[in-house]
Amino acid sequence: MANRKGVFIGAYVPNELKESLRRRAALEHRTLSQEITRILVEAVHGKGLPAGSVDRRGNAVVPRRRATDPPIRRRAEDLPYIAPEGKKK
Repeated sequence: MANRKGVFIGAYVPNELKESLRRRAALEHRTLSQEITRILVEAVHGKGLPAGSVDRRGNAVVPRRRATDPPIRRRAEDLPYIAPEGKKK
C-alpha cells in the first residue's frame, strides 16, 4: 500500500466532469488527485500567486491605499489615504 499524506475524500461526480478534470490535469502535467487538491486549496484559501512568484511582503505589512480606490474597495485594515501636499481628499 502507498504511503499517503492526507485523508481520502470520496465524491460521486458525473463522468464528464471527471474527464474534464483529468484532461485539465494532464495539460498541467499533474495527476487528477493533484489537480483536485489544487482546486480545493484555491476554493478554501483563495487564489495564490502564479507559479514561480515570491511574496516579498512580510506578515506585518499593512496594504497601502491609493487615492483612486473607491471607498467600497478600501479595506478596514488599510492605511488611511494621505493627500499630496496642497491637495485635499
